[in-house]
Amino acid sequence: MTEPHHQPDPSAEPPAQPETVGATSPQPVSRKRSQVRWVIAGAAVLVLLLCFGGCGVLLATTNGEESPDQGKAAPTAASQSRPSTSAPASAAASTTAPATTPPPAPVYDTPTKGDFKLKVKTLRKQCFGSAGCNITYRIDVTYTGDGLDPSVTYEVTYEVKGAEDPIINTFEVTGDSASVQQEETASTKRSGDKLTAVVTDVTEL
Repeated sequence: MTEPHHQPDPSAEPPAQPETVGATSPQPVSRKRSQVRWVIAGAAVLVLLLCFGGCGVLLATTNGEESPDQGKAAPTAASQSRPSTSAPASAAASTTAPATTPPPAPVYDTPTKGDFKLKVKTLRKQCFGSAGCNITYRIDVTYTGDGLDPSVTYEVTYEVKGAEDPIINTFEVTGDSASVQQEETASTKRSGDKLTAVVTDVTEL
């Protein structure tokens, strides 16, 4: 017997088509998700790079702007501190200046023969009637100037008048003191004659 051939039912759906559609549908979804992840990761890296780069530029700009000001501020502080240290120094100098000023040097005279006044002081006198007298005397010295240098000695020459013979002698003067002979003698022609003395020369020794 010949088996009758069964013709497929055109209304029935083929069984293999649903399995093929279900196997291929997840692949496009997974690709799209991986691309989105890479895009998000790249954007995050770009944002970080931009942030760090902007901060670096900002710090560099800030440092570049502040460094000249800091360099200028140092001399200003130094210049402000200088007047405070110089003022006490000038005050100390003005205070100690009078102490270091030496006293003025004294001024002494250069004596001349007219600055000395001599007086003959009679110590003893022996007369022989009208024939004359023997007189013992001393010269008293008076200086009429302002002052003599105590480190300089002057020799004063004087002449005694009124005696029978002229008498010439000397004495020394140093500062305020005069070195004269304590006693000198002279003879007069008459008992009424008086002895006088005058300076004839002054010499620095």
